[in-house]
Amino acid sequence: MIRGGAVLADNDNMLTTLIAAFAIDGVPGAMVAHMTHGVNVTRWFCYEGAKRAPQAQGSYWLAQDAKWMKTLGIDYVRLCISPEYIFANGVAKAAELASIDTAIKKLQGEGMVVVWDLHDNGQMKLDAPRHQNRNFVTFWKSIATHYRGKGYSNLVFELVNEPVFQTNASAWHALQQQTVRAVRSVDPKRTIMVSGVQWGGIEGLEKLPVLPDHNLIYSAHCYDPFQFTHQGASWAGPEQQNLRNLPYPSSPEAVAAILPTIPEAQRKVATWYGEQRFNRSYLLGRLKKVSDWGTKHGKFVVLGEFGAYPPVSPAESRMQWFSDMAGIFAELKLSNVIWGYDDALGLGRKVENGTVILDTDTLSAFYHVK
Repeated sequence: MIRGGAVLADNDNMLTTLIAAFAIDGVPGAMVAHMTHGVNVTRWFCYEGAKRAPQAQGSYWLAQDAKWMKTLGIDYVRLCISPEYIFANGVAKAAELASIDTAIKKLQGEGMVVVWDLHDNGQMKLDAPRHQNRNFVTFWKSIATHYRGKGYSNLVFELVNEPVFQTNASAWHALQQQTVRAVRSVDPKRTIMVSGVQWGGIEGLEKLPVLPDHNLIYSAHCYDPFQFTHQGASWAGPEQQNLRNLPYPSSPEAVAAILPTIPEAQRKVATWYGEQRFNRSYLLGRLKKVSDWGTKHGKFVVLGEFGAYPPVSPAESRMQWFSDMAGIFAELKLSNVIWGYDDALGLGRKVENGTVILDTDTLSAFYHVK
């Protein structure tokens, strides 16, 4: 495109200077400035999407989804990709990778930064004793080769979702560093997202040694207080599955009123939950650990997942939790990625009769959209 005139040239210089000012430890300023509010897209290439044939993937994302992105001020997508869908003995499946490329181009064309997230939920057994992880490193080296030279301002590699490594954190730290180096040996300019152990949580971030590399984004996840955000969730274990009606904020008085509705085996946990008085102040303290870690080390950090499961939690409590989270993100200027755009802990995107429908409580409480 031809640009003419001194005024435009001056404006370009100002814009270049402004974008450069956003850069953090090698992460491009244009990327940092463009990663404020994100969404996890969970069911395109993960969960039931992992079973969808590559040729059928193109029909998942609709023009209405792009309109919602703009309405909600969302500027980046964490694209969750299941190992079952893409991973085959250390290389990417060709047809499946092509369908992911098509999705990425579509999202980038809509102005999104895309985080290419290998969304392991334990299937890869990376932390199993004596597990052979050479294929993991080889896989990422092949992905780096595939994308080399493309999207340096709008494509990030996230090496793996929620590494566990409860008893061998140093093994993950070493494997992550090895994988970063493998990617960089092929594509030195690629931005990479890294995380700590303990399911990528805040404590895992605090334990993570700062990597010697630059141009890295550090991620942590937060679903605090877990008893509230995951009450009724079958995948979180029998204790969580049988909790219900827990209020937020919590107090002994508020919990006492609902104890009769909770199975007897879970009443001790519910009573403890009330005694902790979980509230906005508590959440601020937790999330400040993330932002403070980034400030201390001079790194770009994001909250890569957060959300609250709706079926048995009180709607007004869930809305208050989302409202508190929104206020804290603004206060801390912390980049955040809701779980998920198309999952029940967040916006719960559904398509009914060709129309995209999002959760009205989350829209109102977190995005202030009626």
